[in-house]
Amino acid sequence: MKNAFRDYICFTDMENIESLNQQMKESFLFKENDIKDENIEKIQLENLKFGIYFSERKNDRDRILVVKNRKNIRCGNYFINGIKKEFYSDLFFLILYKDEKNRDVIFEELIDSLLGIVKIKEVVL
Repeated sequence: MKNAFRDYICFTDMENIESLNQQMKESFLFKENDIKDENIEKIQLENLKFGIYFSERKNDRDRILVVKNRKNIRCGNYFINGIKKEFYSDLFFLILYKDEKNRDVIFEELIDSLLGIVKIKEVVL
């Protein structure tokens, strides 16, 4: 990974998922497989929608990077009760991990943290 892109929140202004994927591939040295639509996890927690990119890095440390786009972009489809729907988001997490076990632990920690934010938001409102 390029040293300029370590542990940060990146703000982008992409028009579509292909442009965002190209930026992820160039900036973070993602493999072509990492940025395929079917490999981007699509999550919705109440009104919070986001995509998650996963990339295995043998010579790097485990971490989560955040990418916030200026506007929502279509980043694939998802199914609810067998009905195909389009998925739009402006928030993406990049999970870099050393092995498959770490991937699952990092993913669970991210979801737990986000659920905590959603619960706090419910209480405040």
